[in-house]
Amino acid sequence: EKIGGAVALSSEPGRGTTLKINIPLTLAIVPALIVTCGPERYAIPQVNLLELVRLEAEVAARSIENVHGSPVYRLRGKLLPLIYLRDLLQLKPSAAGEKLKDDTDSVNIVVVQAESRQFGLVVESVQDTEEIVVKPMGTLLKHIEAFAGSAIMGDGTIALILDVMGIGRTAGIAAGSAQRARRDEDAAAAKKSVPQSLLLVRHGESGRMGIPLSLVARLEEFSRDKVEEVGERMVIQYRSQILPLFNLSSMVGGGGGGKLKALGKDGAQELVRVIVYSREGHDVGFVVDEIVDITDESISVTGATSRPGVKSTAVVQGKVTEILDMETIIRSVLPAKEVA
Repeated sequence: EKIGGAVALSSEPGRGTTLKINIPLTLAIVPALIVTCGPERYAIPQVNLLELVRLEAEVAARSIENVHGSPVYRLRGKLLPLIYLRDLLQLKPSAAGEKLKDDTDSVNIVVVQAESRQFGLVVESVQDTEEIVVKPMGTLLKHIEAFAGSAIMGDGTIALILDVMGIGRTAGIAAGSAQRARRDEDAAAAKKSVPQSLLLVRHGESGRMGIPLSLVARLEEFSRDKVEEVGERMVIQYRSQILPLFNLSSMVGGGGGGKLKALGKDGAQELVRVIVYSREGHDVGFVVDEIVDITDESISVTGATSRPGVKSTAVVQGKVTEILDMETIIRSVLPAKEVA
């Protein structure tokens, strides 16, 4: 009753007596490794314990390195972050531990695991394993992440039970599962959601396409009768020069420039809508059926595509849109010496 438990007795004459003891969840018996650091003893639950490593002074001096100011030990080819328990808990060293960090004494490393991360706890000495009764920390001490509880040892002294996950979080080595999951989700969202300024167009059967606005020089509309044919290429006189025209939908998917097909009429006059690009003093125009919109938003990339000239597919304004690789398309229509 003192620890919040209960005892129930039931007896049946001629058959026997049943004794039921209910123990609260806050009371548990766990095997633990007892270590010392400074003047105190600490218990490390064996469920978190992987192995023990003891380094003699000479070996420790050349094996323990510093990476960005943090000590590490190369264990079987992998760098193991080290946490000096004495420093973490701000303890005064005992007489036996005065030389621990002066590289003149052996170093005891308790290799532990916090979820998927491994690190080493440097302690002054390793004693023995014992089965301890876990007692919860008091209300005023529960906020200390380094400790999971306490235990009364056989000699009547108290040993604090180390919370390996809490120590990892305090030292910045391990993050809680919820925090890590949130960080992973944010990283995935950052990869899939990229803010861009896009020109949205539509042309023929290619459907809805997005073009990075930073690559667009001008948007123009020309009368259809001003378009001329020079050999296999369609051109138009534009700003005192000859502007070559290409069907954008024909450039996507590996097609050539192609002849301009009949476009929709705008009132009584047939118009050609052209996106003009300028590269190294050379202009080139791409014809589309419709200029839908200009948007500046974070787009959600849904995947890659195998179509030449298309960089990826994305959801823009709630609709699936192909994001065009205009640099590749421009290189395909201009001579290499004309493209930077």
